[in-house]
Amino acid sequence: MKWTAPPSRREIQILVFAFCVFLFACNLDDTLQFFGLDPATTHGTVLRILGFWNSKVIATDGRRPPGWRDFLENEIFGTWAWEEDEVSGDGALRSQGVGEGKHGAGWLGRKGVGALRGGSLGDLTVNDGFLRWGEDIPKSRLVRHISGYSILDNIIICNKIVYVVSDDPDEFPSMKSIVSALGLGMDEWKLVSSEEAREELGTYGSILHGVTWMSADTTPRKSDRNAYVATTWLISHKDNSTLLALWRTYSSLDQHITSSGQTSLPPPTRLFFPQVRVFTDPNPLPHFHMIRRRRVDTGFHPFLLKAAFPQLTVLYQEDWEDYHKLPIPFLVERLVVADREAAEAAIKRDQPVFSPAFNLPGSKHWWEPVRRTLLSFLSEPPSKKKTVTYLHRQSENAGVRLRDEDHKALVLGLKKLERDYGYEIHIVSSSFDETDWFTRMSAISKSTVLLGPYGSDLLDCLFMKPSPETTLVEIFPSGTFARDEELVARSINVHYIAWWNDRKFMLANLPNESQPSNTQEARVDVAALTKVVRETLAR
Repeated sequence: MKWTAPPSRREIQILVFAFCVFLFACNLDDTLQFFGLDPATTHGTVLRILGFWNSKVIATDGRRPPGWRDFLENEIFGTWAWEEDEVSGDGALRSQGVGEGKHGAGWLGRKGVGALRGGSLGDLTVNDGFLRWGEDIPKSRLVRHISGYSILDNIIICNKIVYVVSDDPDEFPSMKSIVSALGLGMDEWKLVSSEEAREELGTYGSILHGVTWMSADTTPRKSDRNAYVATTWLISHKDNSTLLALWRTYSSLDQHITSSGQTSLPPPTRLFFPQVRVFTDPNPLPHFHMIRRRRVDTGFHPFLLKAAFPQLTVLYQEDWEDYHKLPIPFLVERLVVADREAAEAAIKRDQPVFSPAFNLPGSKHWWEPVRRTLLSFLSEPPSKKKTVTYLHRQSENAGVRLRDEDHKALVLGLKKLERDYGYEIHIVSSSFDETDWFTRMSAISKSTVLLGPYGSDLLDCLFMKPSPETTLVEIFPSGTFARDEELVARSINVHYIAWWNDRKFMLANLPNESQPSNTQEARVDVAALTKVVRETLAR
């Protein structure tokens, strides 16, 4: 037979068979899946039979295929069966309720959680943490500024110095008007030219992406503006205005925040306390590392941060020092910084230390994104009744509180309003030993009227239910007054009443600033106060 003769039937069958084998081999994984087989497991079985005991094949669950798993792998990863769209367990973990089991947590798979928002976990990868700028070092930019509260882009930190890089010194205000509180955490805020920056910082560094917040104060608790008052009148109550001031400053970048809380602002990524250590008690010996430590009082409850800003990580002086001990600089993409010492230099005596931030442009709904995030976390059903919450401070050792007899009478008077008019009444304490955070915030979030003695605890009025009747009633010892809570209430369109015993003061006739002492008790005419509460709810 000539070689050009047509192929025989046998030759055609051989060619078809060889072609099928070729397709099968080139698409082995798809072929095995078509027949309902796990490709990784099948590879493992076949290759193990052929004597290849070591495998680099990884199955879809991140483990080596069955048959190649040894004791160590089973000890580390477990022997549970993998199911697509589940994160753990053979079913027992996935069926247990929250608070049960070893870790007190239940697992939800993709079906229980739903689709990931946006379709991805972010635009950045681990490859985006390093930046080579060469001769073109990033220039800093002043985005917003008022004494004590600033937003800056491209700030560089290195060796306990914060660098502001600009070839136009007139573009920036005095560094002391940005941050004055220098100490163990920060040696200096330094305005340098591009050439000076290249000489001191080099041609490359790491980058902290996203929005970074910083509270530069040497202590987050002290409200230094009280230094204006006589020494015996100093107030040492915790000041929870840190988050308030930082968000008010940051929200100035979106002047179109809607009444439903919609905003174009990306969430802040980290909050630095560069001059505040995470613990206030001495370090224990190494073998006592399990001893529970006393965390520093930042002024805001740690639960609040996790509920209202779940994307935010808090970093303290120890973390700040770590960045500065490394031999290369870090570029901070966007920095929102609050410094009360710098703010105090620019305010009048009767102004709250955080008041400059409210002079920045902003939407009248500036707080709604935060309030609604917390409200979603609390998942409190809306109350069908008008609600009154009395936030008392009777267990506190310092700060203003009511006389014991007036406190008891006020509780009875509010309970009488509940019986006579059907209002929902909540009595909560400023002490979290008496009222847990969740109970307190749930009560405040649905309150129409919030009342209590003077103190920064009343800043939680930010989370009250908006309505034409929503009112904050702040009780002062007669002859004293401070504007802190009034300013905040006014900024979110909440009515404000200052109360002296049996006298009511509203926006048009507020008393002059006169700080209460740290040990003063306030008297209350309960009949007069409950009458005003009833009239407020009847509007």
